[in-house]
Parts: sequence; structure tokens; C-alpha cells
Amino acid sequence: MTRRRVVVTGLGLISPVGNTVAEGWANLIAGKTGIANVTKFDASALACRFAGEVKGFNVEEYFPAKEARHMDTFIHYGMAASIQAVRDAGLATGDALTEDEAERIGVMVGSGIGGLPMIEHNYKEYHERGARRISPFLIPASIINMISGHVSIQFGFQG
Repeated sequence: MTRRRVVVTGLGLISPVGNTVAEGWANLIAGKTGIANVTKFDASALACRFAGEVKGFNVEEYFPAKEARHMDTFIHYGMAASIQAVRDAGLATGDALTEDEAERIGVMVGSGIGGLPMIEHNYKEYHERGARRISPFLIPASIINMISGHVSIQFGFQG
């Protein structure tokens, strides 16, 4: 087995404490928390009504709203953090990569699950309006590996 080196050359962050590495780090150093009352849905019936929600995020800073409509929120966050990391690494120069360069750059995003809001919405649509109302984008908008796929396509990475 050949041993290969992996080098992390750029950082990106979308989180409850900040939407960039600099903002998140500054907030952590200042002792600020990202925990607050839930605002993304009605949590009044729940025993716990606080969480770490991402706030102040604008997907259009990273890609057009038309594209974003076909992706679940977790993809927005993952793409944004990845785009920040690619920019931080100096790889988003606009110059085309050579084939050798493209094959040497890979994308790996780790997560346990994603796409629950999209799945929930389509489940509701199915029960209220029938199978024809299920979005053709349900699967590509919900599966966790789509972050890596979108980043690879956007930047031409093939590794």
C-alpha cells in the first residue's frame, strides 16, 4: 500500500458562532455563545426551546438563489464553508486547473446526516397532495455526499 500525504491548506466555517473562520474565532475568544432560543420553527411544544442555529447566513453570497432552491440547507452551509476554504487555500483564482492539478485535488466532507428539512417537506407534500408533488430534486437535495459533488463540479476538482 502506498502512503499518500494529505494537506489541509484552507479553512471555512458556517456555524452558530460565526459564518467565517475569523468571525467564529473572534466570537469564541470573546466568550460569545451561539446558543439561543429556537427561531427556525415553532418550538413552543418542546421541553427544550434553545439550540445552536446558524444566523445571518446569506446563500446568495456563495451561489445564485435559483441553484439554492434545489438544495437543502445543509448543502448551503457545507458549500459555503467549502468555498471559503477553497478561497483561503488560494485555489479559487479563476484560472483553469491543469488536468494534473485537477486530479490531485479531492473534496471530502464528513457528516452523519443531512437533508431533513427537504425530506420532511416532501413527506408532507406526498400526504397532503399526492406522489406527483414530490420534488424531482428530493434525492440530490438530501444526500450527504452532494456537498462534495457540488464543490468538485464548481471548481473542477477530480481527485
